[in-house]
Amino acid sequence: MERNGLLEFTREEIIQRIEKGAQHRLRMSARDMVRNYRAGRLEDSGAVADLIALANLLPDNDPLFANAA
Repeated sequence: MERNGLLEFTREEIIQRIEKGAQHRLRMSARDMVRNYRAGRLEDSGAVADLIALANLLPDNDPLFANAA
């Protein structure tokens, strides 16, 4: 939804965008992408920088980040 020139996404919309992008670009789940990124094992994080930025909009205790140390 756009309001006052700002885009607003629900959690579900954010997760859907991250999941679709991670599967399409990396052939992995959003959870695996985040886990690999946080562990420093994501080879080309620049290719998914927009997805990482979206993930960072979620609270630290979001289920997406479970076991993503």
